[in-house]
Amino acid sequence: MKPVIYVMIVTGIIAVIVPLFADLYLYSILTTVLIWIMLGQAWNLLGGFTGQISFGHAMFLAIGAYSSMIITNSLNLDMILTLLVGGLFAGLFSFPLGLLIFRLKGPYFALATLAFAEILHIVARNWKGLTNGGEGMMLSNNATFLGIEIFSNDEYFFVALLLAAIVSLSCYYLMKTKAGYSFIAIRENQDAAEAMGINSTRTKSTALFFSAFLAGVAGGFYGLYNKFIDPEMTLTVHMSAEMIFVTVLGGIGTILGPVIGSTILITLQEYLKEVPMFQSFSSLYLVIYGLFIMIIIVYLPGGIIDGIKKIRQYFSKGGDESDYSKSG
Repeated sequence: MKPVIYVMIVTGIIAVIVPLFADLYLYSILTTVLIWIMLGQAWNLLGGFTGQISFGHAMFLAIGAYSSMIITNSLNLDMILTLLVGGLFAGLFSFPLGLLIFRLKGPYFALATLAFAEILHIVARNWKGLTNGGEGMMLSNNATFLGIEIFSNDEYFFVALLLAAIVSLSCYYLMKTKAGYSFIAIRENQDAAEAMGINSTRTKSTALFFSAFLAGVAGGFYGLYNKFIDPEMTLTVHMSAEMIFVTVLGGIGTILGPVIGSTILITLQEYLKEVPMFQSFSSLYLVIYGLFIMIIIVYLPGGIIDGIKKIRQYFSKGGDESDYSKSG
């Protein structure tokens, strides 16, 4: 129960402190951070804990986003039901996808996920009867959460905070189950895991389902929050890459990794956009953004979480350089 208590305390503190000084812009940034925490946790289940690197996870985000938008516009269901249905659609889509691509390994698997995401991108741009094509889809009804109408930035922030806490806790407890240990076994050595009796295809399909489900839930909230979606917002390589970045930066294969990575990257991204020098050259901030990511990957390949662990080991051993080099 300790993780639940810790998360509840931290969530409660954030919910109390943020409204004391936040404006609409800060609410927007914080909500974006929380959305990427959810997306990072979703990708991390498959890429970090199971070792199946996906370059096309934006397809699950898009399925959840379009499903939630259509359901809200046509049926006006409560957000909880809408997000669950959107996540379920994304999860169900993962089953036939897994049958097709889990025969592939390494870079071939990653490229296959990218290919399927690009196929869905083309479909979304041309299937105007369902997605309204490149013109995009607007939210015509205000979303409700537990019967309460949600519209403003601060209201979406509180819902996002709750969802991010639930998603992070769900991932934590999933990794404490037999299925979670099977994910790690597949990541560490698939042949050895199969020799121990673990069905690798079933295990990877389970990981893909949960990963797709959570990405669909996060994507559904992303669409409702923005009140508009189109293929360029949901199905680009950039969206999939961002999920990888926030996870790798914070610490791949850890629960705190996506939390730290999303907080740093999204905050840095928004800060650089506001720097006057970068406003004159709209894409220049991406250069600084990219360099920062490269430096982290080169000098902290295990992410910030791994860097913190190494620093703690260093000081716990009295700053002995030889000990530090051995621990690294």
